[in-house]
Amino acid sequence: MQNKEVLNTKNTLVNKHLCNFIESKFLREYRDQDGKIITQNKYAKMCGITSSTISKLKLEEGYNIPMSTIYNILRHERYSLEKFFKEFESAKGINIPD
Repeated sequence: MQNKEVLNTKNTLVNKHLCNFIESKFLREYRDQDGKIITQNKYAKMCGITSSTISKLKLEEGYNIPMSTIYNILRHERYSLEKFFKEFESAKGINIPD
């Protein structure tokens, strides 16, 4: 069994990769559901999250992202959880290396 420190390190790495993936997929340009470019603040409001959460998502090191935040972004983007995680798995693999 792995000790807590090793698991925390692995969880941090997964969160970093998740945040980086979300940033590259959805947060380079903010768009409303009609495809119109909007501000970060308006995008955040439309997703039901804060602008500071988006700023944390865009950090290189990422952060401990709640599943509800992922869901809110995907709901706005009209993207299924299944499709998102399949693409994430395809991009990053099922075992993110240490």
